[in-house]
Amino acid sequence: MKPSLHSPTKRNGKKFYHNGFYQVKNVDKYIGDPTKVMYRSSWELKFFMYADSNPAIKRWSSEFIVIPYQHENGSFHRYTPDIYIEKVNPKDPDILDKYVIEIKPYNEVFPDFINENGSIMSPEHYIKKPTPTALESYEYKLKTYQKNLYKWTKAKYWCSNNGYTFLIMHEKYMKQMNIL
Repeated sequence: MKPSLHSPTKRNGKKFYHNGFYQVKNVDKYIGDPTKVMYRSSWELKFFMYADSNPAIKRWSSEFIVIPYQHENGSFHRYTPDIYIEKVNPKDPDILDKYVIEIKPYNEVFPDFINENGSIMSPEHYIKKPTPTALESYEYKLKTYQKNLYKWTKAKYWCSNNGYTFLIMHEKYMKQMNIL
């Protein structure tokens, strides 16, 4: 898919999210066309800057790996995680560890409708005031979470079979790692 030169906007003209093209500083580290590196969130932009400037990361790319998978209903899909990096192994500098990384908000990785024992809370227990909008929001969050879990499970399996490590990063982890 060719990246758009325009940012998606709402009716009021404001951007949906922070996106644009990243200007790669260390072109020799980037896998692919360094003039077409599109970030789709401010967190991706920060990670691009981190990967581009970190000497331990020898090579990196965005939307580089495509993971084929079959959905439960039998249809075939392609999942394209956000980032791919090759990083120097801290125990052996001659080895490059390969990571496939998805960046998501914390609340999509660990949604608040999952209770302490890992079960999904019913709408009756999760929604304080059950309005049609609240029920639609709950259903949307639940479907998004289920879809992401399915893709991430397939990606983790594919990566482990192909010599990669699959990671999901959220903003709290990125702050801990001094990326944000």
